[in-house]
Amino acid sequence: MSWVKSPIGVHAQRWSTLSGTRKVLFVVHTVTSANRLLDLVPLFDSDLRVQLVFTCPQASAITGGVVECFAELGVLAVPWEQALDTDFDLAITANHSGKLHEIRAPLMIVSHGVGYSKNSGDKQTYGLSAPWLLREGRVVADALVLSHTEQLDRLAVAVPEALASAVVAGDPTLDRIRASRPLRTRYRETLGVKPNQRLVVVSSTWSSRSLFGSWPDLFRQLLAELPLDDYVVAGILHPHVWFGHGPHQIRLWLADCVRAGLVLVPPLEGWGAALIAADLVIGDIGATTAYGAALDLPVVLAAYPEDDVAMGSCVDVLGMSAPRLDPGRSLRAQVEEALSYFVPGELQKVADLISSYPDEAASRLRARAYELLGLSEPTRGVLIPPLRLEPSTKDEVAAYFVTADLKRYPADVFSGRLLDAPVLDDPHLVVHAEHPDRALRSAADIVFCQDDVQAATLFDDLSCRLVAVIDRCEVRHRDGRVFRYDGPDLLRYTSEIYLRVTGRGPA
Repeated sequence: MSWVKSPIGVHAQRWSTLSGTRKVLFVVHTVTSANRLLDLVPLFDSDLRVQLVFTCPQASAITGGVVECFAELGVLAVPWEQALDTDFDLAITANHSGKLHEIRAPLMIVSHGVGYSKNSGDKQTYGLSAPWLLREGRVVADALVLSHTEQLDRLAVAVPEALASAVVAGDPTLDRIRASRPLRTRYRETLGVKPNQRLVVVSSTWSSRSLFGSWPDLFRQLLAELPLDDYVVAGILHPHVWFGHGPHQIRLWLADCVRAGLVLVPPLEGWGAALIAADLVIGDIGATTAYGAALDLPVVLAAYPEDDVAMGSCVDVLGMSAPRLDPGRSLRAQVEEALSYFVPGELQKVADLISSYPDEAASRLRARAYELLGLSEPTRGVLIPPLRLEPSTKDEVAAYFVTADLKRYPADVFSGRLLDAPVLDDPHLVVHAEHPDRALRSAADIVFCQDDVQAATLFDDLSCRLVAVIDRCEVRHRDGRVFRYDGPDLLRYTSEIYLRVTGRGPA
């Protein structure tokens, strides 16, 4: 990345169109940090006095995706070396590593998780202990942002010299989630959830002790047990999972799950909207799970490494309150129990520990930021933009078993069914004509495709009895009969025909 000449640098006066602006440096270590820091960008909305500049210090173990994130957002990004060589009026970050003490600006540090809830390798709380807050005995941050007063109490014990810089401001991410709740129906539609379906969100933080690290087959097992017409499963993986292994590898590992209907939520933004859309959250010690509790959703823990959790934090309380998922029992039964027996408000004590000032974080953070900038605050109110969620792109190249009562189960993950799960009752197999598993295509009772071109030779190449042609809304029998249908679910109708012509259903 080349050094820029505008709006910073020795030639900035010559090349800048708006001169004399106050410069705010956003120090983005990882995509995880970007998720949090982007919630603070609206603090400076429409203020012509302020210029934002972004940089990545390359000080974290997993920095992949940050450059692409900058490019997608269209922000002005500068090399870390130039950032350290430049005077700024304010710097904001969500991390503690790297040469933050060398930044030539007042420094504001916010949490990049739900409060300060995780221990680092030395069993001290990340972001709320001396190794993270002090450099040569001096407090690095001019403003250390806390979301709850309980963190202030822990700070007073761990690093009392940092109390003077502490600011209890609430949680801007929680506030965006709360402000976006009226969009629940839109988010569910975007995720492809029908009114009669339940959305199960499975969330994992990173590391081998996380949900995905310790139980990587959980997605597969859930999808194998939950009927397609009754449930949608969405997966939220920590950005460190995405970029620690590579997005291509994650999609490859979960390819059969995506064909089975799994909705993979993008790593930058969308996870909060998916939570709002959810009926149940299965998670671990990650922030997403705690935010699910704050939304008064039933939460079940599939992984909980206690040593990684800071005592007294909201996640610590969640671990003492939420039930655990048992790998030895039917997952469908446990999902149904969690939905049926949940009592609204039973996780309120978790929610109460996330923010001391619900819906006030933006105003409190803006006040402190402008104080550090030496500027008067804008007269307009602070903005809390609703969460964005990109349309879901489900893999339509699917295969599934259909039982006599027309319950559908994805065939790609059928081997993931637990041994004590019920055996399907006389199923028939429905497979897309372009499914990559040749064995499934060859064994299919019903094959479906998009148009006439695809359908032309299917009876010649495959042994199926019926072909469903989606674009023409018709079902073709091997004996030449054609059934036309103008309803909402052609494939369900095709299965009904199959049951009739094989004598397994009404005539």
